[in-house]
Amino acid sequence: MLAKKRGIGFCLAMAMVFSLPSVFAGGAAEPEIEDVELPSELEVTLWSGNAPPDGVDRYRALNLVPAAEAVEQKHGISIRTNPVSDPAGWGDFSRRYNLAAEAGEAPDIVVSGHTDVGLWGAAGYIVPIADSVEEVQQMYPQFDDVIDTLWDAVTWRGQIWGVPQDVDGRPMYFNKILLSEMGWSAQEIADLPERIRTGDFTLEDMIATAADGVEQGVVEPGHGFWHRPAPGGDFVQFYRAYGGEIQDADSGQLVLETEPLREKYDFFRRIVEKDLTPRDIVGTTWDVWHDTVINHDVLFFHGGAWMWAGWLDDGLATEDELFERLGYGLIPSGIPGESGHTLYHPITYMVSSRDATGRPYQQLMIELIAHMTTTELNTRHAVESAHLAILESQLDDPDYLADQFLGDLGYFAEYAYFAPNHPQYGQFIDALFESMVDAERGELSPDEAVDEVVARLRMEIPDLIIR
Repeated sequence: MLAKKRGIGFCLAMAMVFSLPSVFAGGAAEPEIEDVELPSELEVTLWSGNAPPDGVDRYRALNLVPAAEAVEQKHGISIRTNPVSDPAGWGDFSRRYNLAAEAGEAPDIVVSGHTDVGLWGAAGYIVPIADSVEEVQQMYPQFDDVIDTLWDAVTWRGQIWGVPQDVDGRPMYFNKILLSEMGWSAQEIADLPERIRTGDFTLEDMIATAADGVEQGVVEPGHGFWHRPAPGGDFVQFYRAYGGEIQDADSGQLVLETEPLREKYDFFRRIVEKDLTPRDIVGTTWDVWHDTVINHDVLFFHGGAWMWAGWLDDGLATEDELFERLGYGLIPSGIPGESGHTLYHPITYMVSSRDATGRPYQQLMIELIAHMTTTELNTRHAVESAHLAILESQLDDPDYLADQFLGDLGYFAEYAYFAPNHPQYGQFIDALFESMVDAERGELSPDEAVDEVVARLRMEIPDLIIR
């Protein structure tokens, strides 16, 4: 459990006139916005990606409404809110935002993955919120309540470029009923998350267990381990499982280590060769994938904590049925004795720049974000969407603590890491994924797949560090 902070920063009072000195990437300063008088009436638009309007993530956008009410009372103005929950996937949503920002028609606030910080910061689409963690913590008490380590996810080139909205753990799920049928005792099943945490149960053990289940006839061939059927940053967890480093701490450059990558590709090739995973699992539709892992006896599969809420919302199972069927732990290490881990990918509030919006109210948007960053609003979202706490105060909140699933994942924070805020990280993970698929299907050997990635990324990311 993370240590609780003592002491609360002070709130910087805002008057009807704002001053916002903003510095973009590379040291290019946006002209200072001084003496910006707020109009008596103002419309504020927020876009939230990958969130159907009636889905479990709807509060990413709808929390703007109570926040605006608080700011209205403080400043004596009328704010008309336009919270947009966009059901488009992250890729399509990012492209839509890019086009709007280029045209000077971006929303005032954008809610997206923290890995967009580097890309949009470099493009000048968003503004930095503060020059340091200490500075952002002093801006509003709500920001001082944010769990310290989460600020790392929104730091780029030494500045703070966003405020975490939620954080997602990525468990390895396992089917407790199948393990019991394979001869595992109730205590052995209950102990599995701890064995993963300590490195006593590795990816190699997972393969052996799944193969044993198939051999016994308890697990159907091809149902020993299912991974996600589409591209995503989740697959980097299997590179990290074999000790692969992603970013150089000193230079900030991306890092590719060839031996951990080869071991990752070898893992994905063997799960197909051993008939634990379908050769053509990539391309499976998400509705088929979810139905299969929940209702058709897959022994191990990895996914997001948020999927738990989705399964309930879609009626795939009741919560009692999920607890009866599924256990969950960290992603196992590929190295015996090394602890398991999980990737955190905080969804983040970001403030669009004046060039991107044509409007000079960036400081007011930061204040609105502060009023969206409250215990009550974040816990409501966390419980409904199965996302983990972003605020220290949530860890003591009775409504949050009453949720068994979220409580069970509380220790994940100690074993979590973030994807790097690097403008070319998307190209990096795309290349690793595409060659992984080639290796998994046997179209390339693991060594050939590594060579393919190295050749491609040498061209696409010239300053990539290759070891």
